Amino acid sequence: MGELNMSKIKTLTCIFRSGSVQMPDPDPSMKPEQVKELYSANHQHLANAVVEGPSTQGDYMVYEFVPAPVKTKG
Repeated sequence: MGELNMSKIKTLTCIFRSGSVQMPDPDPSMKPEQVKELYSANHQHLANAVVEGPSTQGDYMVYEFVPAPVKTKG
């Protein structure tokens, strides 16, 4: 008989980053934009940030809160 291949399904945990600050996922059922809105109440610079990702790093799915580009008159 052939060898049975038992694959495991691993659930990745989401984390959110803004620069060097790492924030846990407050609710796995929330979408990244909803998480940004929640965190922007205490981190006002996130209000205009853009959500990038996710990227996989080990057992984590990492979303980055990136500052929106600065608009200048020109």
